[in-house]
Amino acid sequence: MSCADGAVAAPLPSPSRARTAAGAPWGVVAAAALGMAALALWGWPLLGFLLGAVVPGLLHGSLRPSLRPFAEAIGAGMLPALRHSALVALGATLLAAPLGAWLAWLRVRSTVAWRGWIEAGVWALLVLPGYMLASGWMLLAAPVGPLARWPAAVAAAQWLLGPAGIVLTLALKALPFVFLAVQSALEHGGAAAQEAARVLGLGRWQRLRLAIAALLPALAAGAAAAFAESISDFSVAATLGAGSGFQMATYAIEQAVNSMPLNFPAAAASSWLLLALVVPALLLQARANRAATATLGPRHRPAAPVRLSRRVAAAHAAGAALLALVALAVPLGAAAQLALQPGSGDSAGFAQVLPAFGYSLRLAVLSASATVALAWPAAALLNRRGSTARALEMLLLAAMALPGVVLAAAYVLAYNQPITPLYGGSTLLAMAYVALALPLSAKILQGPLAQLHQRLGEAAQVHGLSRLQTLRAIELPLLARALFTAWLLAALHIAFELPASELLYPAGHPPLAVALLDAAAGFQLHLQARLQLLGIALLLAFALVARVAFARLGRALPTTPRSP
Repeated sequence: MSCADGAVAAPLPSPSRARTAAGAPWGVVAAAALGMAALALWGWPLLGFLLGAVVPGLLHGSLRPSLRPFAEAIGAGMLPALRHSALVALGATLLAAPLGAWLAWLRVRSTVAWRGWIEAGVWALLVLPGYMLASGWMLLAAPVGPLARWPAAVAAAQWLLGPAGIVLTLALKALPFVFLAVQSALEHGGAAAQEAARVLGLGRWQRLRLAIAALLPALAAGAAAAFAESISDFSVAATLGAGSGFQMATYAIEQAVNSMPLNFPAAAASSWLLLALVVPALLLQARANRAATATLGPRHRPAAPVRLSRRVAAAHAAGAALLALVALAVPLGAAAQLALQPGSGDSAGFAQVLPAFGYSLRLAVLSASATVALAWPAAALLNRRGSTARALEMLLLAAMALPGVVLAAAYVLAYNQPITPLYGGSTLLAMAYVALALPLSAKILQGPLAQLHQRLGEAAQVHGLSRLQTLRAIELPLLARALFTAWLLAALHIAFELPASELLYPAGHPPLAVALLDAAAGFQLHLQARLQLLGIALLLAFALVARVAFARLGRALPTTPRSP
């Protein structure tokens, strides 16, 4: 372009080059920070802990390999515990798969008036800790519980305290994973296949078989996730399993680390054996997810909802009501009935554990904030192509597959060394919380970050905004809801987290989950019931206060300029 003096202005850099040049330093800083965080949260503790299974004297300077820890783990009863875990996880998956698929179909493809409540109930099951459901069964079957007037009913309820109750509880906790997988498949599936089947004159059962075949990849993905979640669960193993003498693998690992004499190599060997069952399920889930994407393809016209007759709709409503009764109303109602009984004599114990609520809440707020602060750049890196994004994707998938009790056991060993003396403090517990919540938070933020238009950053750069100003004035308002969702889910998970809390909490400062578990182990039934109800009230109040604070913060955020 010619100027008044006849000179020619230098060409402006292309938007893509400008964006790359401006974003490169921040990308390097983000990658370096995430690398250091990954080393501290997963790399250093897991490397030393898991290598101890094959190099028992690693921390003492001996590099001599040995399989003796595996022999010790097997001799200590790890194989029966693994068999118990695999069997109950399989039973829970077989129960959760049809129930989750049925609820997803009702939510997406039916016209029942109450279908909106299905998703609310599923999310309640997803957020509610497993040990609260297990605690509800324990209170229901207690001699002083709500069935105390009917001895026969108390005797019948005892089956809930053994393997049957474990399978039922794990199935209820695994149901949301199947529901979410099948719901996504139904929402993105088109009507073409079913319309073609009707044109060809196929009968109802043949069309049903075709519909089920189209959903098989999603069902497989949900079932694999349900199996992995069930076999990695610690809360049910530490309540119903330990109380009935039905030992499971996660509880055996915790006992190897939390009892005297300590045997970290045997605990590491047990962790390897548990991971041998968890990892194949996660690989199956990843493969099924890819198959589901290839099968469903891009979304075309959605399938028309099915109008149910009054009789069929009433049958579905009765089934959903029965499931809600078993999953939520019965365990929570048993806790409420026992908690409200007068003259229990647990007032002193109740006052002693009240600080556990404040301690858990403080750690939840701080740890969730640190989680989101790391998840934001992690999600941004995941959306970029390259080896760094692929390596981060693999790391987060591995972290999601890692049972919490294995990570906590690794922290006990790695951070109880002279060079890393963090064991016994709140900092280490907060680090474990962040490590457990970070993978899911990054996945939650990955989609919203990918939807940000790339020209927003280019326009900000043209107008002279720095990277921090761009984050504050453009990206933060657009991502506020997603950031809040990730933060709230992380905080709620952290507030009721059990395996890391059980192994890492500072002496004299038990978190909420540990206080409830101690009450159950000491047969303080009224205290246990009151802790359970108070914990649920805390969960709801915390979510409400956070929602109000988010609304006020949203009004204080700068308004994002509208695109032309």
